[in-house]
Amino acid sequence: MAQKQGLADLTDLSGSGDNVLVKAQVTCEQDLNSHRPYQKGLLWDKSMNYGDIRAFVVYDPDVRLEPGKVYMLNGKDHYYDPRDEVQLMLHDGAYVKELYDTNS
Repeated sequence: MAQKQGLADLTDLSGSGDNVLVKAQVTCEQDLNSHRPYQKGLLWDKSMNYGDIRAFVVYDPDVRLEPGKVYMLNGKDHYYDPRDEVQLMLHDGAYVKELYDTNS
């Protein structure tokens, strides 16, 4: 697994397995009430057209993302074959920081 340098746009994710850093808004989420993954939802950033989304999944029991909030997220650019879906996967110890100044 490689580490992509700098901030990646959600449109750049391809399921490469690389470790990526993104800044994105959570558009919706679902708490799965299961042991893993704990949460699943959709992300959006300025690289995307209105209505486009990118899925995320959370495998860290201490991380919960809230709709409408913007976060800096460090996770894995993951391809989920059963759904033919590119996802941002947040594992145990994932870096997640809520941003209050979303213009930075």
